[in-house]
Amino acid sequence: MPEDPPVTRPEVRPLRVLCASTGGAGHVHALAPVALALRDHGHDVQWAVADDGGATVASMGFEWSAAGITTSARRDAAAADLPRIMQLPMGERRGPLFATLFARAAGPVMRRALAPVFDRVRPDVVLREVAELAAAPMAAARDIPLVTVAFSGVLPERARGVVLDAVAPLWHDEGLESPSWADVYGRLYLHRFPPSFGQRPDSPVVRPVRPGGAASSGDRPEWLDAIGADRRCVYVTSGTERAATTFPWREAFEALRSLDVDAVATIGPHVDPADLGAVPSNVRIERFVPQGELLGRVAAVISHGGAGTVLGAAGHGRPQLVMPLFADQWENGVAVRDAGCGILLGPDQRGVDDLEGSLRTLLDTTAHRQAAARVKDEIAAMPPVSDVVAEIEALSDA
Repeated sequence: MPEDPPVTRPEVRPLRVLCASTGGAGHVHALAPVALALRDHGHDVQWAVADDGGATVASMGFEWSAAGITTSARRDAAAADLPRIMQLPMGERRGPLFATLFARAAGPVMRRALAPVFDRVRPDVVLREVAELAAAPMAAARDIPLVTVAFSGVLPERARGVVLDAVAPLWHDEGLESPSWADVYGRLYLHRFPPSFGQRPDSPVVRPVRPGGAASSGDRPEWLDAIGADRRCVYVTSGTERAATTFPWREAFEALRSLDVDAVATIGPHVDPADLGAVPSNVRIERFVPQGELLGRVAAVISHGGAGTVLGAAGHGRPQLVMPLFADQWENGVAVRDAGCGILLGPDQRGVDDLEGSLRTLLDTTAHRQAAARVKDEIAAMPPVSDVVAEIEALSDA
């Protein structure tokens, strides 16, 4: 039989695409796979991002404009409100935090910086990650199609009212009425959680998309070859943001001391090694290791519940112990717990016994490992980012 002719892609007019992002690593890395896919399909992709995300964007070969405020400046701007919010139960913090940090502190600064970028780039399509809140009203006021890329699950129902109230002034400043959630989502919303994690918006514009990991830096340390070769290894991380200083490092290390495992702990740029106490001999401390290099070698992951870590571990089928600190991390831990692939510990469950017992459960029973393998398969079955490129392209002609 003759072979089928190759499938040819219809000729598409190159688009000018503007990516708008806050500077946090998890936010940039969530948006990056979509930006890269569009560039690979011949489109002109430029970024507007806070200074602390610029180096990451530039390392991927994109042009970028400084826009918005850095993560630390955003925290400083919200400093008067944060103590009150952090006194709330962990499951009730996300709405007030999101409204304070991203709508009130960051939104107006980003809107002012974005105005000349919109004028210069004249985008056909705007992409934003969910925490960047200024691009949505600016795109709506200019009748430019908007695509929202999520880094984790949707805001809980109880959080949405306070966020809409906080974001409304950004829409008023563009001459628009107060928005609905449909307005904020735009014409396409890319959801990166696998089905078992849930937390998907109830909207016809939602599309599942397989989460992509951060690109490796290429600086792969030689000691990685021995990880997991002789006995099981545990990966411990609390991300790269300042909140990592509040992670229960000492308790985690004491729990690991008594187990027949090795561990690699990445403490990020803000943690002082002197604050870690007596580190056991079976724990290796590093500032940073690309997690993609570790996740394929470890038996379990202990983390703060950052979306990048949670999805990375899930994509490798690793059971997880989640101890949330901030932002969306509680909801991410709930997703892991409810999917059966890990254990969620609240702020009153951070003692050595809590951690040791939970870690033994992850390592020595099959239920969490089986659930983690199921979630890994779910992620592998999700559509790749390349599958949504044509839908994004079509928005400019709609």
